[in-house]
Amino acid sequence: MGLFDNITSTLDNTVNSATSYVSNSVNGIVNSTTSKALNTAQTFVDTNLTNVANVAANRLIASGLGNSALRSLIPSVGFNIAGALSGVTPINDWRVRISLPPAAGIFYQSTNPGVQWPLLGTSGAIFPYTPTVSMTHGATYNSQQLTHSNYMNYFYKGSQVSEISISGEFTVQNVNEGAYLMAVIEFFRSCTKMFFGQDQLAGNPPPLLYLDGYGAYYLPHVPCVVTSFNHTMPPDVDYIEIPSTSAQVPGPFSVQSLLTNSSLSTRLPTLSTIAITVAPIYSRASIHNNFTLTQFAAGQLISGAGGFI
Repeated sequence: MGLFDNITSTLDNTVNSATSYVSNSVNGIVNSTTSKALNTAQTFVDTNLTNVANVAANRLIASGLGNSALRSLIPSVGFNIAGALSGVTPINDWRVRISLPPAAGIFYQSTNPGVQWPLLGTSGAIFPYTPTVSMTHGATYNSQQLTHSNYMNYFYKGSQVSEISISGEFTVQNVNEGAYLMAVIEFFRSCTKMFFGQDQLAGNPPPLLYLDGYGAYYLPHVPCVVTSFNHTMPPDVDYIEIPSTSAQVPGPFSVQSLLTNSSLSTRLPTLSTIAITVAPIYSRASIHNNFTLTQFAAGQLISGAGGFI
C-alpha cells in the first residue's frame, strides 16, 4: 500500500469518526430535547387536569355533593342479596320499592313463598333501574254561576292525590335476575287479587302495601293498593330460560338452591317493562289523628307519621 492509499484510508477513518460523532451528538441533542419537551408537556397536562379536577371537586364540595358527602348519602346495599336491606330505611334508600307490612305473613313473607322467594332478600319488589313515576295532586271546586254576575264563583269541595303511575325496565342477563323478575311479576299479579275459596284469609281484599322511593320525603312509606299491573313482553329481544320452583325452600335465596330445587322453567325476555298503578290509601283514623296541614307543609308527616303525600 502506497503513501497515497494510507492518506486516503486515514482521511476516510477520520471522516467516518467525525460523521458518527456528529450523528450521535445530534441524536443525543434531539432525544434530550424531545424528552424534555415531552416531560414538560406531560407535566403541563397533568397539572392542568389536576387543577380542573380540583376545581370540579371544590365546586361539588361547596354544593354539598363532594365524594365524602356522597358516600355518606349512599347506603351499602345490594340487589337481590339476602340481607341487602339490613339497616336500610326509606330515609337513606332512594330505590323505588313496593313492600308488604313487616308482619303480614303472606306472599314472600309466608313459610312457603315459592316463586316469590327472591323478594325476601330485598323486603319487597324493587325496581332495579330508575323508573318513570307520575303523580298528580288536585283540589276540587264546585262552580256556581250567580245571577247577574260576570264571573263564575267557586266553592272548595275537597282534595285528593290521584293514582301514582310507575313504569320501569327489568333486564335478565342471568338466572339471578330472571328469578327476581319472575318473583316481581307473581307478586304484582297477587296484589291485584282478593283471598278466596279455600284460603285461610278468604274474604279479605288485596293486601295493603307500602311505597318507598327517593329518600325520606318524596315517597315516604306511602300506604297504597295496586289498582293495575302491566308487563310488556317485547318481540325483538332474546328470551332466556329461567328455572323456577314453587316448593318450600328453607333459607335465603341463592341461585344454587334454586337450581337444586327447581323442576320447571320459564322463558323471560332480556329486556322488558313493568308498569303498575297504585292508589294512596289512608284510614279515617290516621287522617283524623295524625294529619295537620301545618305539619304536612313543614315535611313532618313522613314515614312513621302516616306517610302523607
